[in-house]
Amino acid sequence: MQHEAMNTALDLRLVQGLVPRLRLFWELAPAVLLPLMKQCWVLAAPRGTRIVQRGAHLPGVFALAYGSVKLVLRGPDGEERVLQLVSPGQTFGEAKALLGSACRCDAVALSDSKLVVIPAAAIFALMDREPRFARNIALRLAERTLELLGEVESAMQRGAQRLASYLDSLAEPSNGNGSCTVRLPVSKTLVAARLGVKKETLSRLLRRFAAEGLIAVSRSEIAIRDRAALARLGSAA
Repeated sequence: MQHEAMNTALDLRLVQGLVPRLRLFWELAPAVLLPLMKQCWVLAAPRGTRIVQRGAHLPGVFALAYGSVKLVLRGPDGEERVLQLVSPGQTFGEAKALLGSACRCDAVALSDSKLVVIPAAAIFALMDREPRFARNIALRLAERTLELLGEVESAMQRGAQRLASYLDSLAEPSNGNGSCTVRLPVSKTLVAARLGVKKETLSRLLRRFAAEGLIAVSRSEIAIRDRAALARLGSAA
């Protein structure tokens, strides 16, 4: 992967605006982060760009400033399994970058995107200086392990359970009865791929949930009318 050292004021502002807000760096003062931020660089990825290719060694942790990225596995027959949909403010590649091992999936830009690459060497140096940051790294890797276990568990669920869990994960209650409105972060085609179902199956399940009074659908916006029931369905054995 080719890159140039960050040398524009615009890139510097982007890095300084994003890095302190990343979960990895919570509770760390900007002055503590400055040496690390000076070593970061910005990567522009037009829609369709393969940011990371399976088998490549990552130069660092990737943080999405804006746009959308999918992490995917491709089978021998070309079938694609979406592992993660990355939103602005999220990171990916922590374990592979820190271990120095080859990436086992592709990262593809779903829209025109910009990412900040945080070099692994800079992360290790900050871990040596700041125990709090080392703790953040340990917590993030532990969370990712639980997320992966959740993925395995989800693969064993029926499509309706997977969709209910996914919608519940997007929701933040806006009032006392637990109702709220969420927006699908990507197309229904990609949501279906993320859940491991066909697009037609996803549409059928959305119609079923709407008929049962759990949700109301308006294009990419979904009003969750009974979050408690949705959560029960997502966790059903």
